Parts: sequence; structure tokens; C-alpha cells
Amino acid sequence: MSFFPLLFPNFWRKYACYVPLSWSLIYLVFVAYFFGLSQIVDAIFDPLLVDYLPFIILIATLYIVSGGIFVDFPRGNGPIFNALFLLFGGFLAGWIGTTGASMLLIRPFLRANAGRKRCSHLVVFFIFLVANIGGSATPIGDPPLFIGFLKGIDFFWFIRNLYPIIGSTIFALVALFLIIDFILFKGDPATGRNGAAQSVFVLEGKVNLFLMAAVLFIVISCNFSCEVSLWGHKFNYSSILRNGLLVAIALISLRITPREIHKKNGFSAAPLREVAELFAGIFITIAPIISILQQGVNGALGGVFRWIAPAGEFIANRCFWASGLLSSLLDNAPTFLIFFHLTSGDAQTLMTVKSHILAAFSISTVFMGALTYLGNAPNLMVRSIAEHHAVKTPSFMEYLLWSSVILLPIFAVISSCL
Repeated sequence: MSFFPLLFPNFWRKYACYVPLSWSLIYLVFVAYFFGLSQIVDAIFDPLLVDYLPFIILIATLYIVSGGIFVDFPRGNGPIFNALFLLFGGFLAGWIGTTGASMLLIRPFLRANAGRKRCSHLVVFFIFLVANIGGSATPIGDPPLFIGFLKGIDFFWFIRNLYPIIGSTIFALVALFLIIDFILFKGDPATGRNGAAQSVFVLEGKVNLFLMAAVLFIVISCNFSCEVSLWGHKFNYSSILRNGLLVAIALISLRITPREIHKKNGFSAAPLREVAELFAGIFITIAPIISILQQGVNGALGGVFRWIAPAGEFIANRCFWASGLLSSLLDNAPTFLIFFHLTSGDAQTLMTVKSHILAAFSISTVFMGALTYLGNAPNLMVRSIAEHHAVKTPSFMEYLLWSSVILLPIFAVISSCL
């Protein structure tokens, strides 16, 4: 299912909602055939309510709140401004989420470069830094880390243990971007032609900044143990409370944000709807992959298991590559969930005895989500918004070429340090 946008882009644009639905139905038919009709409820209930629902509620809330903030910058500023903008966006993503930072910053970033003919690299590096790598600081930063947080990983574990890799990678990419942007900016005949159209900094919808801060506070504070039984299943009360409060914030934002701000931002439910439909199918159909991997050397992917865990001991840099490459195709949140269960399934063990393994697949699932448009939910949103602003974005294959040439050497260096 994850390959459909890559292999059949025209079909995907027309029938995107039907692909996840079709694959989910096929999967559920096989569940009913092999395990009985009674298992269909569990096959839908657990992945959607336990894992998918908190995931999509957080993404939707960040998308809606950030869509209520209008930011504009003077145009024609050039490479230094763009580099500082991406540096700021990368660090901001760790605290308001890759979705929140991407939706807040992509439109002003594109407007600040309006009139430039060569803009593809702007979208590419924005996806690298803001929509992915910058989100590795906290669980609110990126969906895979939020999945880890839901499973018991401490909120501040990631930034305490990963900050050297996060910081050095962000600075390296910003430096590389600066070189590329200087070259393309100098040779762009349209550079700066629209500078007079907007000459001052503009910030509207300030109340949504407080709502964004409230989202951060809710995610950090709603983390206590108190189980409640619903329909024969046990749920953490704090998770229910968090989801309810986030939905309330999203509704408040929609209510109080002036329509003019949404209009200026080109705010639409379409990018969010595409992400929600695709990942609903992914979360439903991910169970067989988890089951196969949990079988270890005796499963269908026994060769992969023997490679990442020879003699039953996981090797950090191999987990890094296996989880990272899988996240670039499957999406990083489900991939983190797979490796969480595969390597231990216990948060305390992963934070202590196997902390190097947790660090490896935490970094890889976030960072390598930038390898393809499918690696992280905001990637598709950013691409959709860029196209709405008439910016020529790379195709799936062109983007893969960009990411492979730029990111894979950086990932090779990170792997050698694990």
C-alpha cells in the first residue's frame, strides 16, 4: 500500500482514499477466513483505538492549530535568511511537532522566496529539517517518538540521549543547504523581483500560539497510570484525557480563528484527510509484520532477524539501518512500534539495558522518514501545500534521488558512531 503513490501517482491522486480501504478489507477478509469472524473486531479495535487514534489526534490538532497562525516575512532575503529560517524550524519542530512546525512555517517560507524560479531544493531541505530530523528532540516532535512515549518511554529521554546527533546533523544539513542555495540564488534571474510586495514581518492568529503551548503542556502532563475498562479492553485514563483535551483545543482553534487567516494560509482539510486515510490502513494491516518479526529466526523474515540480531543480541547500527529503511517505506510511526516490540517490548529495559538500541531505532525512524515522501505524515502535507503555491516539487523518484545523495552519507556517519 505504501508504494502506491510512488508506482501509480496519477491513480493515487484520483483514488487515494480507496487504496487503504481496499487493502484493509482484503486483510480483514483473510483474518476472518483463517482466524474466524470473532477476530475481526480485535484486528480493527486494538490498532485503531490504542495506537492510531492518539497518533492522528495529535497530528490533526497540531495541523489545525498551526493552520490558524499566519506568518509572513519580507521577500527576497536570500540564502542566509533561508538557512537561519530552516535552522529555527528544525529546532522548533522538536517542541511543537514536525506537523505543527511544518504547517506553521512552510507557507511563509515559500512566500519569502516568491518569484524564485529554482525552488525545488527549498521544499526538499524543508522536509529534511523541519518535517523530519528536527522532530527527534521530544515525543511531541515526531509520531514515532510519541508512540514510544505512549508505550512508557520518558518524555525527556530522547533529548537527553540524542542531542549530540540531532544538533550536529541539523547544523551539517543547514551548512550544505547554504552552499546549494547560494549557487542557485546567484544564478536565478527572478531573484528578489517580488521583494516590494511584502517588506515587514507579519504575525496574525496569536491566540493559537497559546493553544500550541497548551498542546505541549497536555502531552507532557497527561502521563500517569490509571487504567479504565471499555468494551472489554483496558485503556490508560491519561490517554483518554489527553485525546479529549487535544480534540477540544482543535475545536476551539477552528472556532476562534478568523476565516481570513485560514484563507491566507490556504488552509484545507485535504492534506490531513489524505494522511488519516493512508495511515489508518497502515495501522490496521501492520499486525502481520509485527507477528512475523516477533517469530525471530523462525519467521518469514528470519534472514533479516539473523542479520540485526546474530546470536540473539541486537546490534545497534544494524537496527539503525533496518528500522530506518523500513520507516522510509512503511512510515516511521508503525516502524518504531514494530522495533519497540521486536527488541524488547518493555520501556524500562529499552531506556536502561538496551538504551543504545533504543537510541539507534529512535534516530533512524525519525531521520530516515525524510528519505521518501511516505516516511512521515508531514512530508505529503508539505508537498501538497507547495504545489498549491505553484512551486514545482520533485516527483517521488526525483525526491528519492535528492534524499539518497544528501542524506545517506550523513546516515552512514551516524551509523558508524552507534
